Amino acid sequence: MEEPDRPDDEELLSSALGVPRDALRLISREPLGSGTVAGFRVTHTDDEQADPDGRGRSEGHPATSIAYVDTSATAVARETGLVLDGVARVWMHPADPHLPALVPAAFGEALGVLLARLGVEAVGAPEFVAYRPGRRAVLRVDTAEGPAWVKVVRPRRIERIVEAHRALEAAGLPLPRVRGWSQEGLLVIAQADGVPAPQAGWEPDALLDDVERLRERFAAAETGWTARTGVPERLAWYAERADDVMPQLTAQIARVRAACALGLTAQPEPRRTIHGDLHIGQLFLEQDSARITGIIDVDTAGQGDPAEDAGAFLSHAIASALLTVDERGARRMWALAEAASQRWRGERVDALTGIHLLGHALAAATAGDTSRARALLDQAEAVSAGEPVREPV
Repeated sequence: MEEPDRPDDEELLSSALGVPRDALRLISREPLGSGTVAGFRVTHTDDEQADPDGRGRSEGHPATSIAYVDTSATAVARETGLVLDGVARVWMHPADPHLPALVPAAFGEALGVLLARLGVEAVGAPEFVAYRPGRRAVLRVDTAEGPAWVKVVRPRRIERIVEAHRALEAAGLPLPRVRGWSQEGLLVIAQADGVPAPQAGWEPDALLDDVERLRERFAAAETGWTARTGVPERLAWYAERADDVMPQLTAQIARVRAACALGLTAQPEPRRTIHGDLHIGQLFLEQDSARITGIIDVDTAGQGDPAEDAGAFLSHAIASALLTVDERGARRMWALAEAASQRWRGERVDALTGIHLLGHALAAATAGDTSRARALLDQAEAVSAGEPVREPV
């Protein structure tokens, strides 16, 4: 006798929270463990009853909260929400069971206590900058010594991240200083030197020259672990979910998937230390010279395929060019993408770039931005097929 189909995420959440399905809006879905973690904006008819302590409530949306449905089957030290044995767990943001330090980090007074234990004096409330449910969160907080960045990660990963900072600093890489960390999965780092690269006056070829020197410094770093990238493994997942949210484009998605799979069969270069998620958003530059003065987010660093960094950089440049509204800024980003493709492209780089772009397209479609999703999918198809990178007419 066949087992009944597992309820979909919307049905699970509707039942768990006691709200109708039309009160739920999908905002994100990512692979995690052996399943996924899906985020939903929940509209409540009785806000106080649905979210009495306000923890899940979205700023500026007093009658909404954010909830997550987690089918990863990944073990956690302590559950923070509803557990449906063998099916899923449900939690309200920020009570992420994979990131036990997130709840205290998300509230100013509690974060101040945590930072004080690490010898850091907070002088302002924390600000959420980024969040990947089940994986990590990044907050910014003002301190007596200037701005600090607070990362919340899985407790079992924190020691390796600190070790990565030490190994890369020893190789001369310009990382921001680690100001403190705790076994609970909390890392506090100083502000990187310079200004964020998108705000600096760089020229494409000069910036890429500097990026190549940076990549050589990474290669010289001694790391005894594997980089946390996992991009090739995401291809099937991205394609299958893209089919679900863009059913009218399944033929194009299939072409991207086939081209990327073929490119991944090419022989990789020898493994070496890589950043793992290298792109312009990770770089800080000196304002006048536009030389690289800082590199951030080295959590993924380790031994890996050099094509991973090239693919991440190129795909991010293309995605950023498509997102940039300012015409001059968009042209400059396209020039960077085109110059990077001329230097670094190959079968594996093309495949990895295509996978990244497919993921960007899926995220855009999930968020309801169909025109951007189509543009990203067009770029994924072109790059993975070996066509030149160029600005759309």
